[in-house]
Amino acid sequence: LAYAGLLRSDEITAGSGKSDASLNLTRDAVQFFPDFETCTHMVLTLPGSKSDPFRKGVSLTIAAAPGHASCPVTAVKKLFVEFPRPGSAPLFEGLDGKPLHYKVFVAGIRTALTAAGIYPSGFVGHSFRRGAASEAAAAGYSDYEIQLLGRWRSDSYKLYIENSPSRILYLSYQLHLAHPHSVPFEPPA
Repeated sequence: LAYAGLLRSDEITAGSGKSDASLNLTRDAVQFFPDFETCTHMVLTLPGSKSDPFRKGVSLTIAAAPGHASCPVTAVKKLFVEFPRPGSAPLFEGLDGKPLHYKVFVAGIRTALTAAGIYPSGFVGHSFRRGAASEAAAAGYSDYEIQLLGRWRSDSYKLYIENSPSRILYLSYQLHLAHPHSVPFEPPA
């Protein structure tokens, strides 16, 4: 869900500088459309975020990807079925039933990465957001589309995008194929 929604870590966890408990996600923040059984997408309403300073709430539409192991809609539906809780309960909770704390979230992800044979040292809370932005760029999404998905109002999203070594190698190779002066140079505005 963090990846699919390009979520900031403090939007899905507690304890990362959040002083207002009303900003924690609850199960009521999730709506399935057209319904729970035949869901094609869900809407996640964040009670507040960095890009919503007046705390009006921000609704994110997240598509289902049936049959894919990474489908966020399937994962949230499974969470609701296997761990039923009231709508006022935290969407993600710790073993104590309280909203999932940032440190527990990061530690859990690092443990899972280690178990999968992935060295977790570079993982931080924004890794899902960074990874999704980087994948969107690699897939050819436009700047506007990446900004839209990540709710960025400035070009700061570009700081999140990592280019793979193979992409850099490809771009370097393409320099050798360029024909000097075949395209008029237009300096950036």
